[in-house]
Amino acid sequence: MRHFLPVLLLALTALTLWPAHAQEVAKPGSAAAVGGQIEWRSLSTAQRTALAPLERDWASLGSDQQRKWIALTQNFSRMTPQERATLQGRMTEWANLTPAQRTQARLNFGEVRKVPTDERRAKWEEYQALPEEERARLARERPKPPAGAAPALRPVPAERLVRPARPPVPVVLPEAPASAPVPARVNRNTLLPQRPRPAAPNTESR
Repeated sequence: MRHFLPVLLLALTALTLWPAHAQEVAKPGSAAAVGGQIEWRSLSTAQRTALAPLERDWASLGSDQQRKWIALTQNFSRMTPQERATLQGRMTEWANLTPAQRTQARLNFGEVRKVPTDERRAKWEEYQALPEEERARLARERPKPPAGAAPALRPVPAERLVRPARPPVPVVLPEAPASAPVPARVNRNTLLPQRPRPAAPNTESR
């Protein structure tokens, strides 16, 4: 709940300003009185001035959201400078919210509307009584991603994608000698080598 405190403050601010400045019905012929989505260029100069923080995201807002913001700025010219700064500050925060946070803000908006007006005023005054540093810190807070969210995938280094195979180590076999020596004859009795017998003389007649 603490992480969604800035979103709750956004809904509380809108509903705190709503009773005092957004109860007038849109006049016939105005942009808010026409059904369907409202184009930015169809807004009056005063409306574009009041809704300036939402200009970038205006086309992506639903028609219901557009009409709520127009209603909140219906009497923008008669607001005090502090109320104008507060309202436009909440518009800037809304523009910086993610789609999930905007959905949460709309849910909180519906829940806060169930709270009695006097109690909302008391909570708002309690928030306004906080030191400026504390209010600034709360305004900077943003909801963290849910614990079960999948972590962002990190690219795998190219050298780890394909590991080159090591070349096989060649096996060197000992070469056989070109010519093996002829073993000497062994005397069976003494087990000593015998001298080779001299070649027999050629007895052929000359």
